[in-house]
Amino acid sequence: MTKYEFMLIMDPSLTEEERTASLTELKELFEKNSVKIEKEDVWGDKKLAYKINKSDRGFYILFDLEFDGTLIKNLSTSINLNRSIWRYMFTKIEA
Repeated sequence: MTKYEFMLIMDPSLTEEERTASLTELKELFEKNSVKIEKEDVWGDKKLAYKINKSDRGFYILFDLEFDGTLIKNLSTSINLNRSIWRYMFTKIEA
């Protein structure tokens, strides 16, 4: 199992309930694929370096994950279907 950081930027105009529902869906995807969430760090609403979907703000969340790296393609395919997640990135953590 390899450790990864997973940063995502969500639509800042979502209500708290919509954001929670979207994150629950993401966590269920992780659980279904045996992805262990070691840490979740909500950074909140921040100014973006460039506009995304005509917005200069984004809602940031950082996860520390542990899983088999061969799952990234399958996870990405599912995450791409979630319209409330604007951008995301997996980064391998070197031990």
